[in-house]
Amino acid sequence: MVHVRLRRLLLFPLAALLGAAVVVLPALAVSEPKMIEAVAPGCDSYWPTYPCWTPLNVTISSGGVVKFVDSGSLEQEVKWTAGPATPTCENVPSTKQKGPWEGSCTFTQPGTYNFQGADFYVTGHITVTSSGTSPTGTTGTTGTTGTTGTTRTTTQPGGSSTTPSGSGSPAPSGGPAGGSGPLGSVFVGSASSAVKLAASQHGPSVHGSVAVSQAGSGGRLEVQLLAARASLASAGHPARVQVGRVVRAVQAGMATFTVHLDAKARHALRARGHLALRVKIVLTPAHGSPATVTRSVTLRG
Repeated sequence: MVHVRLRRLLLFPLAALLGAAVVVLPALAVSEPKMIEAVAPGCDSYWPTYPCWTPLNVTISSGGVVKFVDSGSLEQEVKWTAGPATPTCENVPSTKQKGPWEGSCTFTQPGTYNFQGADFYVTGHITVTSSGTSPTGTTGTTGTTGTTGTTRTTTQPGGSSTTPSGSGSPAPSGGPAGGSGPLGSVFVGSASSAVKLAASQHGPSVHGSVAVSQAGSGGRLEVQLLAARASLASAGHPARVQVGRVVRAVQAGMATFTVHLDAKARHALRARGHLALRVKIVLTPAHGSPATVTRSVTLRG
């Protein structure tokens, strides 16, 4: 009887210890930082020797940590180009540093932080959500669909234009970067602020990004490059010719894109030293009408 009682006394602390371990281990797993690694060849096929960071899109909660790792002999860097604040980083170089090295950055303010590495044509995005919200987010319900309103085109500053969606579908509010835009809520904020596209770029491809709201999550992003027929020295119609196109699925957050010129447009760029393009960006939500933004971009060789 004494042996049985003694055995029970010894097993009770052991069971309590194992129970605590079960509670602590998931907590440790949740707090593990997201990792972004340096890879080569890079993200851009036209500059394959440049290393790039992958993944380029990461979502964490406020107070979360992102680890940057260059485990090889690549020369990488991290330069913050936009964001609500500068993250607190340790051992993360802002100028090219040969690996191996690793460092980490802590993000306390919600918002979208943009960064670039050695390949400055490629931009990465870290989306920080408020504490207590899901980092991945959930798609809201669109509600009952009404009739689509009359489509109208609005001219934006700088000569660009936007075609908003119809007004029949009640749009969900909110987005990963806070707020929803007037264009059927598929953009975060207005189109002029949601679409980031430099008017002058170098090389045979166009780079940009679109801030997609929660209503546009799960939709489709299409980017077309259109050049004047005369600039390509080609005969026939139409007046503008498609010289590049990319289509991809998008989720809520910052969606980046790179569109390469076709062979004829690359030849024209080399011959002339520059090429004027019309960039047509079409964001089509899973449920609802597409929203279109058109911008002018000049590529220089």
